[in-house]
Amino acid sequence: MQNATQIAKRLVRLRTAVPLGRLFLIFAIVVLLVAGVEAYRARAILNDVRSGRESLRAGQNVLEVKRLSATSEDLALARRDFQDAGRKFSGAHARLDDDPILRIARHLPLTGGQLRAAESLAGIGEEAASIGGEGIDAADAFNAIRGEEGGTLPEKSQLVFDAVDPHIDAIETRMTAVDGLRADIGGASLVPPMRRAVDELDARRRRLRDFLDTYHRARAFSPEFLGFNGPRTYLILAQNNAELLPTGGLVSVFGTVRLDHGRVEDMQFHDAVQYGEDWMARTGDYVEPPAPLKQYLLKDTSWNMTVSNWSPDFPSAARTADRFYRLGGGGQVDGVMAINVTTLERLLDIIGPVDVPEFDITVDASNVYDVTEANTREPYKPKTDRKEFVALLADEVLHRVLRPQPDQWSPLVDLVQKLGDEKDLMLFSYDPKQEELVRQFGWDGGVSYTSGDYLEVVDASVNSTKLNEVIEHSANVDVRLDPSGAATTTVTLNYFNNLKPWEQGKDPDFVYKLMLGGMYGGYTRLFTPPGTKMLSVKDANGEIGVEEVAREQGLAVFGRFFALPRDTRQQLVFNYQTPPVVQRGPDGWTYQLSLKRQPGWELPLTLRIEPPPGMKADGVQLDGEPYSSSTVDMQIDLSRDRVVTVRFRPA
Repeated sequence: MQNATQIAKRLVRLRTAVPLGRLFLIFAIVVLLVAGVEAYRARAILNDVRSGRESLRAGQNVLEVKRLSATSEDLALARRDFQDAGRKFSGAHARLDDDPILRIARHLPLTGGQLRAAESLAGIGEEAASIGGEGIDAADAFNAIRGEEGGTLPEKSQLVFDAVDPHIDAIETRMTAVDGLRADIGGASLVPPMRRAVDELDARRRRLRDFLDTYHRARAFSPEFLGFNGPRTYLILAQNNAELLPTGGLVSVFGTVRLDHGRVEDMQFHDAVQYGEDWMARTGDYVEPPAPLKQYLLKDTSWNMTVSNWSPDFPSAARTADRFYRLGGGGQVDGVMAINVTTLERLLDIIGPVDVPEFDITVDASNVYDVTEANTREPYKPKTDRKEFVALLADEVLHRVLRPQPDQWSPLVDLVQKLGDEKDLMLFSYDPKQEELVRQFGWDGGVSYTSGDYLEVVDASVNSTKLNEVIEHSANVDVRLDPSGAATTTVTLNYFNNLKPWEQGKDPDFVYKLMLGGMYGGYTRLFTPPGTKMLSVKDANGEIGVEEVAREQGLAVFGRFFALPRDTRQQLVFNYQTPPVVQRGPDGWTYQLSLKRQPGWELPLTLRIEPPPGMKADGVQLDGEPYSSSTVDMQIDLSRDRVVTVRFRPA
């Protein structure tokens, strides 16, 4: 009887197990079907995102690469790319919103953050496509005005701004939406592909924000500068960086330009040397020069416009140049501009050779220095200005720059930015609002100190030669930080007077007029943080000491003269100690060194930084970007101002 009962129970279990097994099988099949459907949908979403991203990149490539040189055909193709990107991202966004399984997955801890980030990125893609479309509209508006007959772009600039402004406003509205969606993503831990997408997004956002900031500064600056609010007159300093002085070179030529509603109403250039001599002969005035300038160059001659730029701070030098302009009989100006030989060479690189028919000469980037020097030694006609060649050349170059070929627009815009960044073009305005905009552009050439470590090497030729055309130089900077955060720094400057190759094949009389036998007289100053103490100054033969200890623009300044005969080398070694220059934090120290470029002369520089005792480097940045090496041993191209930041933590 017991056996029969057990058998019956087993049969019941078996009958019960069969439908449960079937139910499990059915459930498994349903799960697989749903998974298949979701895999299909996921693949569709992924394909939309990939396709949208590629279209977006294609359209952005036109705007970023072709820019002002883009043709109507280029813009039409880019517009189609942006429209396609918008459709693809919109499709992906809709699928992510509508999928019931993904709605559930949003609330799960492992997948929720990833899905919400994916939705935000899809929305950002839609906004980016719309931003691209507005960019195309802005470019079309620019091209339409550029293509109208009559007038240069400066004359049409206000029409351009008025036409482009609505599209810039629309882009900023879209950017606000993008910023909101990016904030939704936050700093969540993302899978690698999504993290890469977010990093790329952040980089593009920064670039677009920089562009918008630049646009608004240009919008505010241009009407006043170009004379739309009344004629504006500027003093132009043409500096010869073959005879180096602190802001770029000897002011051998000066000029004035008058702008009215974007038109060049008047432009004149004159011999700055003759201008100063005429002023001194006519008035007998004498202005005391800075002591080193008087001792090594001017002797008993008055300070004058040609060497007015003894301060490397361009706003100061500009005011001084204007002072000598007015002492010589010049009128009031609204601001001062400075250029040099490098400026002219780079412009000629883009616009091509320029004819100066009065001299039967073709000038290009490769010969502009030699040709200019050869044709400004003597007047080309009796009783004319010996710098007349410069005036004629400037007129031809300006004519070409203001009327560029379609494929020259973007290179010229890039060049203007580069010239400003590298201080081969500097501006000063007496209007405080304009000067602040110039400072924001980075074109003011100002010297100032706020915090941290600071170094600017300022060289000056004080022997009336053009030897900076052939002088080769470099610098090694070794920084040793002590437990207090002070820096003991050794700056080794290497100079080589490499005249021999340059003079080969040239007329000996011409060489002598420029180089005076090849003896270079240099005066070098170091601008360092306030409170710095100079420990020693040496040359190749030993201790020579410091000649000048001064304070300028809030910085400690140390100066020394040196002589450098032709085809020889010289080395100056400055050793000094700063006050504490690091920022201390709970997790370590931050050391920041501002390296300033002297206009007109690039300085190849090797930088080594020794950590404080018991600490080690934990991240190196150059101009705010991670440096490729974690060691603080850097080869730096000092073609523009640079900032080196190093974090240290306990070893």
